Amino acid sequence: MYSKIALSNVKKSIRDYTIYFLTLTFGICLFYMFNSVQAQQAVLKLNASQKSMMHLMSVIINGISVFVAIILGFLIVYANQFLMKRRHKEMGIYLLLGMEKRQVSKILLIETLLIGVLALIAGLVSGVFLSQGLAMLTAKMFAVQMKEFRFVFSQTAFIQTILYFAIIFIIVMIFNGITISKYKLINLLNSAKKNQKARLKNPILSVILFLISIGILGVAYHLIQKNQMLAVDNDFKISVILGVAGTFLFFFSLSGFLLELAKRSKKFYYNGLNMFVLRQINSKITTTFVSMSMLCLMLFLAISAFATGSGLESSVKTDLEDMTKFDYTFYGVSEKGYQEEQQQKFMKRLDALGLTIEKDAKEILPITIYHNGTFRKCRYKMEPLLKGREKYSDYTKDYVKKLYEIPLTFAKLSEYNKIRKAIGEKELTLKSDEYILNCDYGNLIPIMEKAASDKQKLTLDGKTYKMKYGLQKDTYMVTAAKTDMGTVILNDEIIQSLKIDHSTLYLNLNWKGNAQKVSRKYTEYLKQMIINSKMPNSPYSAIISKEEVYEQSTGLSTIITYIAIYIGLVFLITCAAVLALQQLSENVDNIEKYKLLSKIGTSQKMINHAIKAQIILYFCLPLSLALVHSYVGIKTAKILISTLGQINITQAAVQSLILVIVIYIGYMIATYLGSKSMLKEK
Repeated sequence: MYSKIALSNVKKSIRDYTIYFLTLTFGICLFYMFNSVQAQQAVLKLNASQKSMMHLMSVIINGISVFVAIILGFLIVYANQFLMKRRHKEMGIYLLLGMEKRQVSKILLIETLLIGVLALIAGLVSGVFLSQGLAMLTAKMFAVQMKEFRFVFSQTAFIQTILYFAIIFIIVMIFNGITISKYKLINLLNSAKKNQKARLKNPILSVILFLISIGILGVAYHLIQKNQMLAVDNDFKISVILGVAGTFLFFFSLSGFLLELAKRSKKFYYNGLNMFVLRQINSKITTTFVSMSMLCLMLFLAISAFATGSGLESSVKTDLEDMTKFDYTFYGVSEKGYQEEQQQKFMKRLDALGLTIEKDAKEILPITIYHNGTFRKCRYKMEPLLKGREKYSDYTKDYVKKLYEIPLTFAKLSEYNKIRKAIGEKELTLKSDEYILNCDYGNLIPIMEKAASDKQKLTLDGKTYKMKYGLQKDTYMVTAAKTDMGTVILNDEIIQSLKIDHSTLYLNLNWKGNAQKVSRKYTEYLKQMIINSKMPNSPYSAIISKEEVYEQSTGLSTIITYIAIYIGLVFLITCAAVLALQQLSENVDNIEKYKLLSKIGTSQKMINHAIKAQIILYFCLPLSLALVHSYVGIKTAKILISTLGQINITQAAVQSLILVIVIYIGYMIATYLGSKSMLKEK
């Protein structure tokens, strides 16, 4: 009997369950898709390094999934509360007809179980199919081919999804039972008559608090831009606290401010049902400002995650070509500077291991970067190149001033020209009183370009040198990130006369034949030997290949992108679902008001328009502030991300906004249709 009643209730309330069911399905689908990443290895041509990256990504996603499950659990409980509220009167009638609370609880248990099983099936089926597309995306991001198209099914992800959501549904059912046991018949029958009470009634106070919230947010934005996310200092901590506090105060005072603003325009305020809509919004936001603030912050995190994730992935790949001009690079540090005989001895030791560089390499390109001390303890500083040009960098003026103390680095013109020739650039010439400036560090390039256009002079050991040519942006070794903040190129004999503290040695190689095969051979032999110091007196202490940089960069960007998309989508559907459910709940409470409007002659078209306006306004309010937060956050994070490559903030933001709008519109339409159906029923 109870099963028949539950099934009948589900059929009758199918429209009420739509958003709940779709959100559940979407959440389950996402959960399975991202937890099935490890299984994709079966169809991808991955090497050992890429397999390691896939394993790492799988471990991270599994850990994040616990957090995601908690978020989705809260969402499901919240959605379930709405469904129960929607049916207060129905449950009251059950009790009035003689049913016991445990019997009502049993009906709801069966309904919850039924919806949960259906959503689980739909989510898993869609997740299994969509994960095939995710495998193709993974192949593209790792820059690998698929072995062959095979249907990928992850048994582990399948069982994990069922287990996590089974626990969530059990919690929901227990929660329902406890809630029903506390219900009183009179409250259930009269629940629709309860009105929300506004917390802030003074309109003048609302305006004042709103302006204060804007001021607080302005200070938070200023501090985070000053900090630039380069350190977790007091500015960073205070900006976060003020940002959160300002957001809460913003929504606490927003409705009163909007109402007072609208009243200033009587033509707008008294047009159609605008007064009614604004009053409804005022009542709702004032009583739910905490949840509205939380939703705004979650939307901010979702948009920022999408934008920085996609932006980072594209920025890393953009600079890969510049960072891999050679097939292989040996790194080393020497106190005495680079000596050719050290290189020869090193190569002879390799010969003994069966690794003959002169035989395997078509080009051997050494370059030494000379240092004149450490930070704040050096003879030649970057100050002359930076001073007075702070405004040309994305860095703050104060931060650029800190860079004044960074030591200048130097390189010989002969070695630099060999590098340029190898990468297809024109060789350069210098007089005895001239220098060339090289910089590939993104955040300092605008300053250095200005210094080059100003023909900035440098004084070294009492002698003045003029800058020749414009700024050069060469990357002179294989590297995973552009780090040259400013290298001065001088004639060889001048370098010999400078007081040098130590030097960094780079031995760049371009191989004959199959470069990947040769690189792997050298790496297998040398990594352990160099790391374990089994090559005594070797000038080189590290190695890196073009292949490694590509694998590490694509692997890192893929991991970050996947995590960003996963968390971003979960946060986004959570926010959209909560907003939808809040609006539907609001419409349940306002049915009598809409009935009254109809009785006094208001057309159904006008009522529908009012519902639509209320939904759009309610959805857009947290999104608007979240977009402002996101713009400031992404713009600031761009500086940090630019150490790995230049991010196109506009493109990343537009892509994220499109995704948010698509999901938002879907939930708004569902909310509008659900609200209309409620009115028709009554």
